[in-house]
Amino acid sequence: MLKKTALVLILLAVVVFNVLRFWKLDSIPYGYHVDEVGSADTVQCFAQMGCDVELDPWPLFGSMEYGQDKPPTYVYPGIIWAKIFGATVPSLRGYSVFMLLVGILGLFFLTKKLFGKAAACVVVLAATCSPWAWVVTRVALESYFAPTFAVWGLYFFWRSGRWWDWAIAGFLFSCAMYSYPPARLQIPLMMITLLWYDWRRRPIRWPPCLSLSVVFILSLLPMAEQYINGGLARRFNDISIWNKDYLHSIGSAGTPWDIFRIFIHNYLLHLTPNFLFLTGDPSYVHSTRHLGIFSWFDIAALVILLVFGVLAVVRRSWAGNPVVKHKCWLVFLAVNFFIGIIPSALTNQELPHALRICGSWPFMMLFTGCMWYWAAECVKALWPVLALVGILSGAVLVYQYFTVYPVQSKGMFDYWIKDAAESLKTREDWKKFLLVFHRQNYHCIYFMEHRLGLTCKQAHDIWWGLYRELQARHEW
Repeated sequence: MLKKTALVLILLAVVVFNVLRFWKLDSIPYGYHVDEVGSADTVQCFAQMGCDVELDPWPLFGSMEYGQDKPPTYVYPGIIWAKIFGATVPSLRGYSVFMLLVGILGLFFLTKKLFGKAAACVVVLAATCSPWAWVVTRVALESYFAPTFAVWGLYFFWRSGRWWDWAIAGFLFSCAMYSYPPARLQIPLMMITLLWYDWRRRPIRWPPCLSLSVVFILSLLPMAEQYINGGLARRFNDISIWNKDYLHSIGSAGTPWDIFRIFIHNYLLHLTPNFLFLTGDPSYVHSTRHLGIFSWFDIAALVILLVFGVLAVVRRSWAGNPVVKHKCWLVFLAVNFFIGIIPSALTNQELPHALRICGSWPFMMLFTGCMWYWAAECVKALWPVLALVGILSGAVLVYQYFTVYPVQSKGMFDYWIKDAAESLKTREDWKKFLLVFHRQNYHCIYFMEHRLGLTCKQAHDIWWGLYRELQARHEW
């Protein structure tokens, strides 16, 4: 009875909290970050003209003047989203939220396959109340598409031993690598650990392995070609720890020892108590700054692990200890959590960075859900405690997000440009606006499209005309 009541409460909380993800997307966060208007401009251009914001027709990646290019896994499905819901920033925030929910649904089916429905519900609760994913998936970015594809790849990998399921898994893993640059290092490393873990559970079957490998490699060939041509490596070269300008700025000669030392320092920044438990990511784009990337629910799961670990030592005769019984699974999750930090540690900006380690997120959610589920199965009285802690974790996060966060985060989302654009009435007002904000090209293009009703090309041509005029007058 306790278990059934707790599961009902969990499902109600999951529904309520996930519905709230779509609330006030137009005003929280207030204003539009430059990466968001870049996403909106790119999707708008693809939907209208089949080109990116630089007017290149049907590219594999939507070129961006700065930052990372928009991946095909984001922009091409985004065309359908834009046709239905529009290509405004609030709409694309909803697109990001929707994709996260697809990932949470994948966690449900994955956990259900491995441990049953009750465990799946607890994992979904952990994912729902996670501060790590909440803030940044209400921003119009593509990053969490990568863990979503990875989760579904894991589901199809474990759904059966049939070659076609493994082929689908290979394709989904490649989609994760297209979606977000850190996944291009993380996913191959994850696949190595995945095969190790699976081979411990069941005999090797070469036809499925072959189908996974062939589909995975063939799917990545278009992206590999762009790396060979140098286009996709541009952003990483700018922010990597072996960037010459960065090394010069810190007085480093760039020796292998220097690079290794910088990497270890950056890696450990992602394991500090502040980042994990207290304040989270330093950027308000990625965090409320009032919670760590781990929720109270996650922190309690770590305590449960410690308790089971102690019991494994003092009560060695207890054969049902989940930590002993599922030790290979826990090692798999832990290794992949730590693998997910590697790409971020190879960069030199805005560290620690919760978004660049989003590939670790699903493994932490699986860990949290499993630990709570095993504890509640061992001590049935913990089922209502489980539900209560999860619901309180989500409630605190939601309260902070909708009350404190909107005021404190405003400066990160260029709200003054949005306010200025929405107050424009005359043609002269628009001329002044474009002159004042002429360096914010994506913002200018976005507001001309969505306030004046111009097409992507019309807005693009007006901005470039202004650019050339100011350049000729030496005012740029």
